[in-house]
Amino acid sequence: MRHLRRFAVVVGTAALALLVPVTPGTQRPNSNAFASSKPVVATAVAETSTCWSPRTSELGFARKINEARRAGGRASLRLDPELSRAARYHTWQMAHKNELYHTPAENLKKRVTNWVVLGENVGVGGSVTSLHDAFMNSPAHKDNIMLPGFTYVGIGASQRGNRLWVTVIFEAATNPDTPLRMPTC
Repeated sequence: MRHLRRFAVVVGTAALALLVPVTPGTQRPNSNAFASSKPVVATAVAETSTCWSPRTSELGFARKINEARRAGGRASLRLDPELSRAARYHTWQMAHKNELYHTPAENLKKRVTNWVVLGENVGVGGSVTSLHDAFMNSPAHKDNIMLPGFTYVGIGASQRGNRLWVTVIFEAATNPDTPLRMPTC
């Protein structure tokens, strides 16, 4: 399944979120968040790396994802440094281009190795809570968050002005890895 779905999240004064389909690469005039989800299936192998320090917003997403999973009777996901490195890199690219898009499949295969099944949610909005709520109100995003087979999650978040950009990568049974240079301890 390689189709892209883009949604604009419109938040009214009563904090009610409404999902509205938009054309890829466009933004609805009064929207404050975008979200998109994309499942990817493939196999790859590579080497391991060492140290990672998550940002506060990344930990916030991990906490909200795991709270939702536990409430739905699912096991918590382990925050993975290698997946997080790949997610952070993609988030940096989106914020730099000021454009919401999924990691192209060929790039994802190069950035994340030692995996069997991946899922990816990307979004831009005002806060961890508004983006998480948008993901949970979108069936495709929620499916990635709640998929019982996922074991690991990588989260890359970046604040640019009043916009929070995020990439969330989900992985199944194996321990993922990346050839991207990881920070040393």
